[in-house]
Amino acid sequence: MPGLTSDIPRWEYPPTSDKTFDYAQLETLDLSKITGDEYENVPEEVVKTIGDAFARDGFIYATNHGLSSEQILRRQFSIAQHAFDGVSEEDKARYRAKILEEGDFTGYKPRGHWKLKGVRDQIEHFSLGGQSYAPERREQIFPPALLPLVDEIEEFTNYNHDHIFRKILSVLSLVLKLPPTYLWNLASNKDERFDLFRYALYHPPSPDEDKQTDGVRLQGHTDFNAVSLLYSQPIVSLQVLMPDNVWRFVRHVPDALVINLGDAMHFISGGYLKQTIHRVVSPPDPVQAPYRRLGVFYFAQFNRSTRLAPIADSPVASQGKKFFEEGRKAPTAWEWECSRVKAYGQDGKKKVIEGGHEEEEMIGGEKVVHYN
Repeated sequence: MPGLTSDIPRWEYPPTSDKTFDYAQLETLDLSKITGDEYENVPEEVVKTIGDAFARDGFIYATNHGLSSEQILRRQFSIAQHAFDGVSEEDKARYRAKILEEGDFTGYKPRGHWKLKGVRDQIEHFSLGGQSYAPERREQIFPPALLPLVDEIEEFTNYNHDHIFRKILSVLSLVLKLPPTYLWNLASNKDERFDLFRYALYHPPSPDEDKQTDGVRLQGHTDFNAVSLLYSQPIVSLQVLMPDNVWRFVRHVPDALVINLGDAMHFISGGYLKQTIHRVVSPPDPVQAPYRRLGVFYFAQFNRSTRLAPIADSPVASQGKKFFEEGRKAPTAWEWECSRVKAYGQDGKKKVIEGGHEEEEMIGGEKVVHYN
């Protein structure tokens, strides 16, 4: 890939935990089994197993994605590290994301933008939208320290979109009893692409801050988009709320992807495909606790204008749940994303519900829950 000779510090893996925790038992998707020029060939057992997992758990692992550990995955973590340690605080402020103003994560999110129990978060991230790589936009979005790496980041992002995301959509189309290319056709318009590629850095909070939040560093939530891809990293910290209502840790699987579905997929499937509740907590292994948690994410989306109503062509989705006042106020994927981005982690009007969780009304009258 281009840019591999760029001189940036190499990321060193934090220590892997050798302790046993209550790990979620998740299915694994072998992406190499999905073949064909349009990734239209999906074995029936894959459709059954992965469809059941996404309807039940909403979280899976994926392997054999076609990316090499050393040249690609470790390289992306090195770039992620450089995006925070190699960029000045002044430039991070200059290239700040317009989160509250426009509901757009593109750019830098500083620490302290979100709050939980009155405590400001210790997470910073740098996010790139689908239109960020256009030549005329690069200098507006990328700080000077990252400009030499733009082509490399773009190629990696496009691989996630055009191959990994597309394969997952083939599986999910068949789960919804649609032609295998159906969902891809809702996500492949280049002019309407607004997927989000993200480097994130979780700084350890102070002991007092950790105590105030009961060790929760990112509140329990569902993702806003269609499909989320997380490249597995060693620090045990991510938890998923399983069907038995128990929080369980997601185990690190070297070189694998952790994949979950978001709101957009849940809505268009008539609620059949689960948008999974997950959170980030303090590492339970004291050996890992002092380390910063670095993340590489790809939040895949449908086209901006895709209406988030159950797909009428799907015998599964069309018989499912109706959202947004029986579909009368169904927003587009872009409208839903902006609404949730603006509201997340802020002091908006929330109602405390059973279990001590907080419910907040969003665009179209739909309610989301922030899980405590």
